[in-house]
Amino acid sequence: MSVDDVDFDFENSQFRVVVTRELPETPRMAKLSSAKVGQEVVVPYWTAKELVQLGYARFREEDVLTYNSLSKIHWRETIPASRQLPALQANFYCLLRRHLAELHQTSKQDQVKLRELERSESLVRDIVNCRLRKIVSIAASPTPSEEVIQGLTYEERVLYSTLNKTIENWKSKLLGQELKA
Repeated sequence: MSVDDVDFDFENSQFRVVVTRELPETPRMAKLSSAKVGQEVVVPYWTAKELVQLGYARFREEDVLTYNSLSKIHWRETIPASRQLPALQANFYCLLRRHLAELHQTSKQDQVKLRELERSESLVRDIVNCRLRKIVSIAASPTPSEEVIQGLTYEERVLYSTLNKTIENWKSKLLGQELKA
């Protein structure tokens, strides 16, 4: 499954938003029009995004990436003594791509957003590089625990699986050649 496939699935996955003002009663929104202000509703992500953009809802804090949340993730990832791979929310990279795209869009007119974009991109590069090094290490290890594998996002599991198969294949060819000599 490609990143595009993951994004498609994410766009259609169920997402919680908080209603911020009364929703209009239309046939397309009949199911939602009974929702009260302050109530959480579950809708596909693409619908949630539209409701937020139109001012009818807001994303929950735990479902929004910000510079501060990226800083916390960065701190956990870059602790010098840590060889652990802290778990990320399952849709982290989908949220991250959307967060960066939004910053790219808003930074065109706002210097503050441009600085936030630059700082966020720096944090993201560090986070991805740290996680990548740890995933390569895990993929090269004999048998990582199921707990470690479960801490990976879907995209990271695909990478881990590919690397692990490549490394195992390389080892067997290397050792096979060595035995024949």
